[in-house]
Amino acid sequence: MSGARTLSIGVIGAGDVAWRHIEGLRGEAVRFVALAEPDRARREEFAARYGIGRAVADWRELLGSDEIDTVLVLTPHHLHHPMVVEALRARKHVICEKPMARNVAECDAMLAEAARSGRALHITHSLRADFVYQTVSRRIAEGALGRLLLGSFRWFTDELWRLDDPRHWKGTVDRSGGGVFIDGGCHVADLGNAFFGRALRVSAAGARLVAALPDRGEDNGAFLVEYESGATCVFALGFTAGTAFRREKFGAGMNVDLYGTEGHFEGGYLLRDMVFTRWCVERRSGSDPIQHPPPEGADHTVDRYLVRAILGGAAPPVTAVDARNAVAVVEAAYRSMRSGRIEEVDWRGGS
Repeated sequence: MSGARTLSIGVIGAGDVAWRHIEGLRGEAVRFVALAEPDRARREEFAARYGIGRAVADWRELLGSDEIDTVLVLTPHHLHHPMVVEALRARKHVICEKPMARNVAECDAMLAEAARSGRALHITHSLRADFVYQTVSRRIAEGALGRLLLGSFRWFTDELWRLDDPRHWKGTVDRSGGGVFIDGGCHVADLGNAFFGRALRVSAAGARLVAALPDRGEDNGAFLVEYESGATCVFALGFTAGTAFRREKFGAGMNVDLYGTEGHFEGGYLLRDMVFTRWCVERRSGSDPIQHPPPEGADHTVDRYLVRAILGGAAPPVTAVDARNAVAVVEAAYRSMRSGRIEEVDWRGGS
C-alpha cells in the first residue's frame, strides 16, 4: 500500500470524462498506477498519454493489487454499484463519477458497504467546485440573501448525437437509469439540496421528444421541489437544448436564480464551441448590482478535495450521503412523472 501522504490510484474507465479527472488531480498527492478499460485502443492510448504503467481489460484485476489503495470509477451509471461495492469489499477507497447510482437502493447498498469496510466513498459532483456554487454558498453563509424563498435552475446540453447512437449508453433507461433527470438532474438537484436543505416533495413532467431510439429516457423535462423550509425550486433540463448554442462543436450551460428575503443571485456558465463563459451577479434593494468576477482559468475540480479528504484533510464539499439524496430527488421525480402526482423524497440524514 502507499504511504500516508500519497494515494496510489487505479482508474476504471477511460471514456469521455476520464481525462478531466486525471488533469484535475495534477499536482495532488496521487500517483496513477493502473488502468482498466475493455477497449484496447482506448486503453493503450490513455495509458500512454498519462504514463500509467499497467493497463488491463478487466477491472477486477485492479482490486487484487496491494499497490492500489484507491479506485477511481469512471464508467457508465449501471456499473457504479457493482464496481464500487466490489472495490470497497477489496478494502479500497473509492472515488466514483456522478450520479452515485441509478436509484436509491443501489446508493444505500454502496453506503452500507462503505460503512462495513471502513473505507472512504466519495462521489464527484463537479458543480460543488464550480465558481457559481462556491461564490453563492459563501454569500448565503454570510447572510447576503437572508432567508431563501425561491429558486430556478436551467441545465442544458447537446447530447442528440449520443442519444441517437444505438451503441451508446447515454440516456438509456436500463444502463443510465433514465434520461436527462438522472444525468443532469442529479447535478442540479444536489445544488438545490445544498442551498435549500432537506427536500420533501417533487412533482415532474418529462418525455422523449427528440431522440429517436425507443430505449432512451426523457430528453427534456422539469421538476419542482418543495423543501422542509417551505421554499420551492424548479429544475428545467434539456438533453437537446444545447444545440441552439453551438456554431460547430458543442453547446451546454446552466442558469441559476436564487431569491431570498434580502437579495437575489443570478449566475451560470455557457460552453459554446469550446469557449467557456461564467458569471455571477448579486442584487439587493437600494444598491447597484455586484458583479462577482470568475477566477482566471478553469475551476478546481472537486476530485482534489476528495483526495485531500481521504488523506485526512478538511471535510469534502460533498458527501456520499449528499450524492445519495440527489438521486433520491431524481427518483421521486421519476415516480411523479409516471404517476402524475406529487411524490415524497426518500431523504436520508447524516453524512
